[in-house]
Amino acid sequence: MKMKLASLLLAGLSLGAAVTVLAGSAPQSWQTLRSAEQFKQLKPGDKIAYVCNQCKTVSEVTVESATQTMDHCKEGSTVTCPSCKKTYKVVLAGPPKFGTPVREVKYTNDKGDECLFIAKAVERK
Repeated sequence: MKMKLASLLLAGLSLGAAVTVLAGSAPQSWQTLRSAEQFKQLKPGDKIAYVCNQCKTVSEVTVESATQTMDHCKEGSTVTCPSCKKTYKVVLAGPPKFGTPVREVKYTNDKGDECLFIAKAVERK
């Protein structure tokens, strides 16, 4: 009985260590865009991902123009999920943090719940 318990414990620890090593060593493949400044840095040809909490999908889209990206951070405009076609309102939320005038860009439904976020695809090295 003690041998079985020891074997199971050892197997569990080995699996846990392997998962930790694999998860910890992977480079980040996207960067969440939360400010107008981040959207200004996007160029035509860059890849962005729409991460929709409603339909549980990630849709990658190529940036076509600077105007298109700036609409994603303009308060009161709307953004549509490419997968489920639901439309969300762009809201600038929260007080300035740490003395900076930057407000966070959020995409909300009619109830005010955050339902989507946009991230920039970052090339893996």
